[in-house]
Amino acid sequence: MKLKSMLVILVAVVFLFSVSCKEKTKETPTEKAEIKAKAEKVEKAEGKEVVAKEEKGEKEEAEEKGEKEEKGEKEEVGEKGEKAEAEEGKQAVVDLKILPEAVLSAFKAAYSKAEIKGTSKEVENGVTYFEIESVDGKIKRDLLYTADGKVFEFEEAITPADLPAPVLQTLAKEFPGYKILVAETLTKGAVKQFELQIQVKDKKIGVTIDPSGKIIEKSGEEKKAEAPVKK
Repeated sequence: MKLKSMLVILVAVVFLFSVSCKEKTKETPTEKAEIKAKAEKVEKAEGKEVVAKEEKGEKEEAEEKGEKEEKGEKEEVGEKGEKAEAEEGKQAVVDLKILPEAVLSAFKAAYSKAEIKGTSKEVENGVTYFEIESVDGKIKRDLLYTADGKVFEFEEAITPADLPAPVLQTLAKEFPGYKILVAETLTKGAVKQFELQIQVKDKKIGVTIDPSGKIIEKSGEEKKAEAPVKK
């Protein structure tokens, strides 16, 4: 009898223990919701981190690209600046040491008030010439000398009013509606000519004319009008 009672008690204890374990392993709706919320929160956080990394990568790439473009532009501007400075330096060179004494003396004797703006030396057909670019008041004058101080070529800016009548008549006949932009005399030896730059409507034309009004040379380039922007 006692043994039977003990068995019943033991079975009851085992049963209660198993029920208790099952209850502990069961998740309440609230616990499930909390677990789901935590999982979603973790997932969102991971998603934000991924997006942040992608945005950071795109931003860094854009900044790197911008830096490269800016660097390229600066290098390009720098190169242009250096070229422009070199060109200006080339045009502004005044080196009196390259001029023979006979050339410098002849120039100063003829144009005592003129200011020398540039000097150069060139060889043509085996003959060495020395050029002096100068400004005398408002007059621009370029001269080409031989080594003994003789003028080989003479170029001087003049006003349109100083052009001979035959030259003006030729211009009016050949280029109706012309406008004189630049006028210069060019004397080479005993030959004198007039080098002109004129504008006719949308064209700029270079013309060389002798004192009798004969056209020696003509060259021109038409400026194309900009196409209207379609709206």
